[in-house]
This record gives sequence, structure tokens and C-alpha cells, in this order.
Amino acid sequence: MLNREIDSGALPAMYRQGFERFAQALLELAGDDLIGLSAFGGWLENDPFFENTPARSVAVLQRVDLKMLDRLASSGAKFGKSNVTAPLMMTPEYIKSSGDVFPLELMEIQQLHALVLGEDHFTELSFERSNVRLQCEREFKGELIQLRQGLLAAAGKHKLLPQLCHACAARIVRMLRGGLYLGGVSPAPKLTREIVKRSAEVSGQPLDTLARIVTMPDQIEFDVFERFYGEVDALTSYVDRLTDA
Repeated sequence: MLNREIDSGALPAMYRQGFERFAQALLELAGDDLIGLSAFGGWLENDPFFENTPARSVAVLQRVDLKMLDRLASSGAKFGKSNVTAPLMMTPEYIKSSGDVFPLELMEIQQLHALVLGEDHFTELSFERSNVRLQCEREFKGELIQLRQGLLAAAGKHKLLPQLCHACAARIVRMLRGGLYLGGVSPAPKLTREIVKRSAEVSGQPLDTLARIVTMPDQIEFDVFERFYGEVDALTSYVDRLTDA
């Protein structure tokens, strides 16, 4: 039988009250369909890069009920004020069948989560090297496109570059976790700056500009953007050279 006690003790103090209210509302709406709720993400570690970001979570359900989701959505504004964002919704079957498609997302949850309610469906997950490498390659190549398109969309307004680079860096941290896994480092360090530092060591690629972006995201001019693009390009080539063996 599901343990229906809400335990927010592993969450940073500033998030606990709002997250507890959210968990209670989800319990009441989903009832017995809710079999697990975990908080996840860098905010759990008081990572400066994720300072003041909304609390992320993943709810594991016996089945996905769209009517329940619609009712939960009506409370979205209330939870948003408590800095809690909408949860990811998964079933055990979805989790088991998605390790080959979304290994980086599931790896992030596995390495940075705290069980708040019910059963833990992520700690024992395992990932095939070939699937991790393929998604890393696809995502890095996608980021190069995103950066090029973002620069064009900025229309010469360099004041928009910090937001573009910060969003890209947040996604790249997930990819670096996968890259470390491929390099034999798992789990990855908890803090973003440590992930970047360790990734530079393992890959042999200088990541000084990425390190700057994750610590000083507001101080980005075009020359910084250009160097950042070069580092992403180098990481893409590094992952492309890795084998699945």
C-alpha cells in the first residue's frame, strides 16, 4: 500500500511549504493512481546556477488521467506563486520503455532527485552507452542550431545574448552529465560548476567560457557568445568521436 506521508525534509527550506501543499493537492486529485512523487533538479542542491528557479518534480501514476490533469492545471497559478512548476507525469511502463529514447532526462532525475511520496522509480534505472551517446550527439548538434538561430533572432541586440546563453547552458549541463557517464564518471558532481570543471578534465576540451556563463550569466557580450559557441562545437566533435563500445 502506498505510503501517503509527505516527506519534504530533503528539500531546501524555502521550497518546503509550497511543495507540501502541491503534493497534498496532487494526492487528493490523483488518489490511488499516484504511486510516487519526486522532486528533482539542481535547485535541490542549492546550486547557484539554479537559484530561485521553480521547484521541478515528477509524478509517477498508475495511469494518466487527462481530466485529473485538467483539474490540477486550474491550480497552476496558485502553485506558481509558491515557486512550484507543473510536474512531469509518467507511468512505470513509460519510465521502463524510455531509457533508450530519453536517457539524459531520466539520468538527470536519477542523479538529482529526492523522493517525497510513495515509491522511488528512478534509483535503479540503468542506461545503455549507445543510447546515451546518440542522444548526446543529437542534443549537442541541436544546440549549435539553437545558438545560430538565437543569434539571428536577436537581430543585433546583444543584450539578448545572456538569456540565450543561459538557456543553452542549462540544457548543456544535462548533456555534460551524459558525457561524464560515457567517460566513466557516474554519478556526475552535484553542482553545475563542478560538472563543467570535471567535463573539461574528462573530455580534454577547455570550457572556460561555459564556466563563466554558469557563474556570471549577465556578463555576456558577443565575444563571449562567440567563444561559447566554439566550446559547444568542440564538445559536439568530442561526442561524435566517441564509440559505443
